Amino acid sequence: MPKTAVLLARSAALAGVLFSSAPAWAQATVPAETPVTSEDAPPAVPPEGRPLWEAGVAVLGANGPDYPAAGTRRTRGIVAPIVIYRGAWLKSDDDGVRSEVLKQGNLQIDLSASAGFNARSNGARQGMPDLDYMLQLGPQAVYRVPLDGGQQVSAHLKARGVVSTDWHSVNSRGWVVEQEFRWVRRGWPDAASQVIAGAQFFWASEKLHDYFYQVDPTQATAVRPAYDARSGYFGSAVRAGYSRRLSPTLTATAGLTVNLYGGAANRDSPLFQKSTNTNLLVALVWVPLKSSTLVSP
Repeated sequence: MPKTAVLLARSAALAGVLFSSAPAWAQATVPAETPVTSEDAPPAVPPEGRPLWEAGVAVLGANGPDYPAAGTRRTRGIVAPIVIYRGAWLKSDDDGVRSEVLKQGNLQIDLSASAGFNARSNGARQGMPDLDYMLQLGPQAVYRVPLDGGQQVSAHLKARGVVSTDWHSVNSRGWVVEQEFRWVRRGWPDAASQVIAGAQFFWASEKLHDYFYQVDPTQATAVRPAYDARSGYFGSAVRAGYSRRLSPTLTATAGLTVNLYGGAANRDSPLFQKSTNTNLLVALVWVPLKSSTLVSP
């Protein structure tokens, strides 16, 4: 396969999950539900349903730390194809890339995925391996309660296995458990808009903490002593976002996430440099291509 095609395929694969649901602790993270597509914004879902699939291009810019609790940050950008799919068993939309296992009343259990950017040439990690792209997959339980005025509150419990990749190899990085509480209001401040706010809490295995905070004796320096990372509380986050449908095929999104690492299990690591990080995001999603097959809302 030509090199250009390989790079395009990789960008598309990463964008599919980056634009869906990235964890608040991930390096240069993208907040969950980044681009609100035509499915999200009012007016309400037509009685005849939504297209089975939509396809287009997503353009995203994000500014955030190199890794959780890092002292340095950078701005990232990506342009890539994006596909929204609303199949019976597999979905890729504003709630992430997932496969529904059970849906009964307000309770839904499914498999979901998310991703985070890589981090290269970080000063605090000089002489240590770079951090690769992060991918996650695992089950989640979601309980949703609709409210008046286009509002909805929901509670999410996620357990995901984590791997890292440089696109040449894949390495297991343990697991993470996330608890999230989310509030969404559609149709405010105008009919084409949506606002979202939420809080997230994370716990992770020792293997994942090792990836970010471990300093082996061979990597120690005069300013970076050896450190043995351990499992436990990873951190929390509060986030807010605003999305607006500019046209039937174009949606703009802006988001802010504040990551809070006070009380984290590995705050004594020399790689743990800031107890608070912020992530900023802007995105445009254009989906001009739509299936003629409709699915029920």
